Amino acid sequence: MNVFVVSREYAGIAEAGGVKNVVCSLSETLLKSGCDVTVFIPYYACTDTSSVKNLHDCREEVSFTVAGKKESVRFSEGIINGVHIVFLHHPAFAEKQGVYTYTEQEQIENPRHSKGEGHEDVLKLNVLFQKGIVLAARRIITDSPDIIHCHDATAALVPVFVKQAQGQSAEDKKYYGNTKCIVTIHNAGPGYHHNFKDIREAEFLTGLSEKILSCGMSGKRIEPFLLAAGTSTLTAVSPWYADEINSGDTDTDGLSEALKAKKIKVKGIINGIDAEKYDTGNPEVSLLPYTFCPERHDLKGKYLCRKYFFENYAAKNAKKHAENETLIQYGYLDEPDDSTVCITYHGRIAHQKGIDVASKAARLILDKKLNVRFIFAGQGFPELEMQFAAIAKDYPGRAVYIKGYTKQMARLSVASADFSLHPSYFEPCGLEDFIAQLFGTIPVANATGGLKKILDEETGFLYSPNTAEKLSEVLYSLIKIRAIPETNIFTSMIAYAAKYVKENYSWKNVAEKYYLPLYTELAGDEKK
Repeated sequence: MNVFVVSREYAGIAEAGGVKNVVCSLSETLLKSGCDVTVFIPYYACTDTSSVKNLHDCREEVSFTVAGKKESVRFSEGIINGVHIVFLHHPAFAEKQGVYTYTEQEQIENPRHSKGEGHEDVLKLNVLFQKGIVLAARRIITDSPDIIHCHDATAALVPVFVKQAQGQSAEDKKYYGNTKCIVTIHNAGPGYHHNFKDIREAEFLTGLSEKILSCGMSGKRIEPFLLAAGTSTLTAVSPWYADEINSGDTDTDGLSEALKAKKIKVKGIINGIDAEKYDTGNPEVSLLPYTFCPERHDLKGKYLCRKYFFENYAAKNAKKHAENETLIQYGYLDEPDDSTVCITYHGRIAHQKGIDVASKAARLILDKKLNVRFIFAGQGFPELEMQFAAIAKDYPGRAVYIKGYTKQMARLSVASADFSLHPSYFEPCGLEDFIAQLFGTIPVANATGGLKKILDEETGFLYSPNTAEKLSEVLYSLIKIRAIPETNIFTSMIAYAAKYVKENYSWKNVAEKYYLPLYTELAGDEKK
């Protein structure tokens, strides 16, 4: 099959959240399964093309109207790990230093653009991207797409523009005549919908008719996911999250109710993980300084990684920070001994992730004077970042916050710990729990959405309700058990969890079991 993949981010090229990993891994897996795969992505100021081979400009340029103004976009293309990448170029994207939000540097350059806030012209960006690739695809790629797989709300209008294009020219009608579209909802929570405030704004920006847009009304707003539902198949990134969307058991800012009213069901397909990219037996891949093998109960290297992390990132005079100006250390950790229990949170610093739950639970545990160390790592909203910074200040030697991101630091912060925290209020799938399990770290998670893939008391621990008191209660019990080194009963759980993830959640498994059958079903019998 010929598959087009549409996304605003892609691992190794332009990165923001977990979408980048899904799009990259699924595209590479589909390619290995025999599909022709082309990924469409905008070209930002932050785009990294160092791994893209044979990068060159396309001759094609298309012009169309957005927000009442004629806009022109051009394209370039190349290959990354065998996958065909097409970049859309426009000045509005070229000036963006972040994929979705303003960076600290952009705030310095223009105080009106606060770090972490979404781009003020985001709706225009989305339309430029989606409309541009639909109009230009047949000029760049000769063979018609069997499937166009669109990722998240920023690509959800592609099926609508495809349907519109079919009625505008004979060439487009022929090109897209047998094309089927899928829109994957990576996050249906408030703030992730990229909806238009009303039908007039949507009409002005997209050029779509009022008749078409009215199908996407949710209250006064025009909802891209709802518009996509009329012209594509909707999926979510785990069966549990799809169930929550369908039942209305998670906050979708009105999407669940609107879909239910139209009798539209979202299909859940779990995300996979490329376990080989986190191979703890290969330092060049894992980026960890020492090797170990959780499945074989070999954890010696894991604890050497902990020592390395403490010395180079978390100590009072950490060695690496002079070399790595992208990281800011708040507080420090005293060197642990064999009975010290290490607990980590790594990820986006956002309300969705339950930062306030993690912060309060950490304080409740630290107040008990246990032999425990807390590691907080990541970046996001400044007011939430400061919660972790405050803990590091209030509990010297027992809590550290590493603000910023480097891949090595992020992985070390997880591999160094005994337990990882996942107190998300809602979680479509979750990747950090997978990574933790591959690194021999036991996840402790709120029983919500995709985090329910953790097998309670088998591959990790689930808790409910999602309160600091409940989380601290669970952690206290685990700390008391883990603090006795000679009776570390978690070794078998660590081994089983790593093995379970590799066997059940490889992208090859997910693609062959779920995505390829769905593509085949949609494309028709002639593709079987």
